[in-house]
Amino acid sequence: MKTDLLIIELLRVIGRESEIYRSMLAVIEKERKAAVQSDLTVLNIAAEEKEDILVNLGIVEEQRTRLVTEMAETLGYPPREITITMISQVVGEPFAGRLRRAGNDLSTVLNSVKDANHSNKQLFAHSIELLRGSFNLLSELTRSDTVYHRTGNIQRTYQTGNCVKGEI
Repeated sequence: MKTDLLIIELLRVIGRESEIYRSMLAVIEKERKAAVQSDLTVLNIAAEEKEDILVNLGIVEEQRTRLVTEMAETLGYPPREITITMISQVVGEPFAGRLRRAGNDLSTVLNSVKDANHSNKQLFAHSIELLRGSFNLLSELTRSDTVYHRTGNIQRTYQTGNCVKGEI
């Protein structure tokens, strides 16, 4: 009977965790769109929303960890070794199927968040490289040792070694 109550609570917590990760996915998508449109206001709002979501995730994750630890002790397993999949294999139906579905749903959402986050990371890294290139180009054009000749060509009094990137 105690096991049934723990499983019901665990299912509720896993469902809540999946919801929070879905909201994180929506914020990450909003962040991507804001980055593409260079909308700093929306980017800042997204950053604040992500912080709030991470706080909520920490609370729910702590609840889930506590419940899984309690389930492990009830079922006679070491707390560090037990997983939702293991619990679903030990308990009977209808809980086993519900736990498997909840675990699979959480895993799917986590993978989606991971992929979206990786995509944003690549977008931001590319943007930073473009900004660096622009900054280096502008820095070179505004150097005081640039000499203009009658032909209109710019000639430097030194060799920079820069071609496309700001390094050799």
